[in-house]
Amino acid sequence: MKTNTALLLLSSLLLVSACGSDSSDPEKESVLPTGKLSLAISDSPMSGVSRLGLVLDELVMTDAAGVLHRHDLQDMAFNLLDYQGMDSHMVIEGVDMPVGHYHDAFITVHQGDGNQGCYIEDGQGRHGLHVTDGHLPVQDFELIAGQHLSLTMEMDLYRGLSYHQGQYQFNHEGMWSVDNRYMGHLIGEVDPQWIADCETAYSDLAPVGGQFTHLAYLYPNTVTDISQMADMGTTPPAGYTAPSAVSPMMQDYNGNWHFAMGYLPAGEYRVGYSCLGHIDDPIADDISSGSFVIFKDSGEITIETGSQGGRQTVHECGRGNGGHHGGGRHGG
Repeated sequence: MKTNTALLLLSSLLLVSACGSDSSDPEKESVLPTGKLSLAISDSPMSGVSRLGLVLDELVMTDAAGVLHRHDLQDMAFNLLDYQGMDSHMVIEGVDMPVGHYHDAFITVHQGDGNQGCYIEDGQGRHGLHVTDGHLPVQDFELIAGQHLSLTMEMDLYRGLSYHQGQYQFNHEGMWSVDNRYMGHLIGEVDPQWIADCETAYSDLAPVGGQFTHLAYLYPNTVTDISQMADMGTTPPAGYTAPSAVSPMMQDYNGNWHFAMGYLPAGEYRVGYSCLGHIDDPIADDISSGSFVIFKDSGEITIETGSQGGRQTVHECGRGNGGHHGGGRHGG
């Protein structure tokens, strides 16, 4: 009888213990803190390209523990040229994710064959667009509990886009991403005398039809003189520095020249100008082994963010154009 009483007591203790450690109690479950992530994409246009169709598959990123996270973009398709300069297309908006550091982030794309996937339309029709490694890279980032991180990816077509054997290729050298809190935009007002002088000096290099390609070249602050400004080649010659960004100069319907560069990381830069963009191959070195030259040095520029990021910095190239840098425009 004593044995049976002991067994009953032990069973009761085990039952109470099991009830007390019930892990299904919602009040005792741990909830991981989250932050919000938004990601947009913008571009710098390119002469001769009328449409750039992107078809996005998914956003992929790896957290600090090595766990892979995926967000389905459901074959998101749009014309990137609708989002130039300071405009951007929202890819994901306010998605909740666990807090922490993320690396090796990228967006996969559907490679194009001219009929399906990414494509380019130019004066010769529609062509397939291939992106290096089939994805667009995104910078490493950190999500903080209760905060909303907004990133923008910028695609610089002049630096990244090349054409070979009937197909366009976009290389990662032509893009960057930036935290919207720490970036600004550049508006350039261009001296019309620069345009006239460059076209006159290099009239023998005018393309068929006589339409020069006027470009603004943005360099890091390590460049202090025009003699250090390289073209868009992937490997600049010794003593030269490759541009960080390149933008076409546009002319409005009143004849005023201007350009815009969006989503630039805050910092110090320098701007160069040339009317010979039509002979600047994005891969080859055309400044030491070709006829390309940077025609003018427009001096130093400071890109500031403003209180929430996105401040517009207006810069005069030469004597500027009298304050005109918007409104109706056409390509230069």
